[in-house]
Amino acid sequence: MASKTAPQIGVVSPQDRGLPVALATSEEPIPELGISSAELERRLRANTYEWLPTQFDEPSGAFRGHYCAIEQRYEGPQTSNLIGPWQLLAVYDRYHDEGLLTRARRAADWFYKNHVVSHPMEVVIGGVRDARRTEELWTKYAAEFVILNVALYRRLKEQQYLDRAFESSEFLIQSMWHDFAPRYDEKVRAWEKEGWRSFGRAIEAYLEMEQVTGDQAWRERAVHTGEFGLSLQASNGGFYLIDDEYFNTDLAADELRGLALLSQRTGRQEFLHSARRFADWLLKWQREDGAWPLTIDRHDDVVVGTVGPGDMPNIGMALLYLHEITQDDRYRQAALRAQRFALGSQVLPHSDDRFSQDPRVLWGFWSWSPRYDYTLSVDQSTHHVRGMLFLLDMEAHRELELSRVMEI
Repeated sequence: MASKTAPQIGVVSPQDRGLPVALATSEEPIPELGISSAELERRLRANTYEWLPTQFDEPSGAFRGHYCAIEQRYEGPQTSNLIGPWQLLAVYDRYHDEGLLTRARRAADWFYKNHVVSHPMEVVIGGVRDARRTEELWTKYAAEFVILNVALYRRLKEQQYLDRAFESSEFLIQSMWHDFAPRYDEKVRAWEKEGWRSFGRAIEAYLEMEQVTGDQAWRERAVHTGEFGLSLQASNGGFYLIDDEYFNTDLAADELRGLALLSQRTGRQEFLHSARRFADWLLKWQREDGAWPLTIDRHDDVVVGTVGPGDMPNIGMALLYLHEITQDDRYRQAALRAQRFALGSQVLPHSDDRFSQDPRVLWGFWSWSPRYDYTLSVDQSTHHVRGMLFLLDMEAHRELELSRVMEI
């Protein structure tokens, strides 16, 4: 039975979730973060309006790849254009700057032309190519492309974006019929079962399609995918989704958020129970500084202790969703600790960062902690900035609800 609340599905922007824009005017530091809501807004604006334009290549109409500060060199445009536009769309919802919407459209169009299978004779139409192994089409990318095109369609009302969302959704459905295979190899023309099982992203994509079309068949597909996800959960609550052996922070937020949203859309408690078990597992692994190591194996060994800072606010957003549903303050506190860690990876003016004078670095976010190769990229920035936006709007909504309770 469906939940009575039937909340809006919001992956890209707090406003997609149905939240009003919060006025971030307070200069009073948020205790758990050490900075104020007004400072958060200044930082996300500076990143979007000062750093992000330095990463955009006007002739191609696409974001460049990683910028290496040591070599002062960009990679050419690549898959960063898949989720990079999410930041532009989320900030557009806040400031209604048409220039942001135009740039998001251009980056998405470039990505479609260069990375998505579109020929009508292909049975895997809508599949999205991996940047390094171009013969491999991945469901985790296809799901994100669905989410991007639904977001563009909501704001532009142009049929081509809904059509693209349908195409890549069909690729997800074909994956589902092949035992939820995570990738398709064009060279051998076969679905491959090894890889990154990103069932959470597929759930989110299906629920986005349900909301934009009103067709409940999409919810049924989300449920089927969620039930498959339940079968992957380990007895300790964790998800080891890379080759059935490794946990990785790149996938964690979507599994948590997908299960939480699915529980709200269907009212089925097993999905919420699974999300809480996974969240509790995450809390056990969260470090004192608020971060999670990149990779952990099934034997509770940290395989890669390096942190991907952009994954921290992304997991934090998912934990805030779960706090909204459960009112368990442990999840909110964990989200704030993760956000505090993420803020430390932003390059601020007048800081002791040796690259703070480089305009292609200033206000950006480092890709790794420790710094490793001193690179920055748009696909990391989108998680950081959207993490700030969700935090601002969800915290304001929480405080409003608390004040209403106190009045009653």
